[in-house]
Amino acid sequence: MTFKRSFAVLCFILPCALAQAGNHESVPAPAPAVGDSWTYQYTDVWKGSKGNINRMEVVAIDSAGVHMAIKRAASGALLSTQLFSPDMNPIDRGGMHFAPSFARFAFPLTPGKEWTSDIIGDNSKAGKQWRYQIKGKVLDWEKVRVPAGEFEALKIVIEARYGAVDSGADSGNLTETVWFVPALNNYVKLDYLDTDAQGRLYSRDSWELMSYTHKGLAPMAAR
Repeated sequence: MTFKRSFAVLCFILPCALAQAGNHESVPAPAPAVGDSWTYQYTDVWKGSKGNINRMEVVAIDSAGVHMAIKRAASGALLSTQLFSPDMNPIDRGGMHFAPSFARFAFPLTPGKEWTSDIIGDNSKAGKQWRYQIKGKVLDWEKVRVPAGEFEALKIVIEARYGAVDSGADSGNLTETVWFVPALNNYVKLDYLDTDAQGRLYSRDSWELMSYTHKGLAPMAAR
């Protein structure tokens, strides 16, 4: 279904001290800056095929939140603009608007923390709304290797049940597993699983960090 694929849609080698030394205290909300960017390799895990490499770039920060330009990494061609809350939770993702934001994170983060959130996803083009019942949990610190290198990250699992607001049809379950690195203000890996209410697979996708730029850190590029 189009809304699922739209929603699913959505660092290069760090110095050893940054890549391996995780902050095991409470992790505060991120502080992204204009010019920060994260480049991800998309993979359709279900089909076993790699897709596009896209860059998320912070172009503005205001009272509405963090504005991102999504671009092709190779050409710089603009694909879309997206909006995130100040703590990097999705608000506008392609054709989907979340109110309140999709609660991927609930800062401060500590291992064992849990949260719940009920939100509405509005796809104005499709003329449909979906209700999401979200449960999030921080598991623990975990080392994860992606094309950008090896990082110590907080592993977070977000589960959500959803259904059409008007009829309850198109119901299903989604799971995001996210590896969040505080020093980068974002995740280095995201696995996405979407099934119908009976557990039949809609999509299974993955995003892995290829490169990043971060204000205050020297830009690094993938090898």
